[in-house]
Amino acid sequence: MKEVKIEKCPFCGGEEWIESNVSTMTGRVCVATDSTTRIAVLFATVCRDCGSVVRLFCKTPENLYPKKERRE
Repeated sequence: MKEVKIEKCPFCGGEEWIESNVSTMTGRVCVATDSTTRIAVLFATVCRDCGSVVRLFCKTPENLYPKKERRE
């Protein structure tokens, strides 16, 4: 996975971040195929100053689609 560098919050200009998993009943990304359901945990990057969620992502995208199956 490529590293994403967020310089400033687009809402308030803040430069400090909190990164944590999204802990709700639906805090996961699911991909369903004909015979398989694949799941990856969803994470959020939150601005420490204003609380805005500036990024949602999963740290294990290979759990959703192995590289050989990814669409181009």
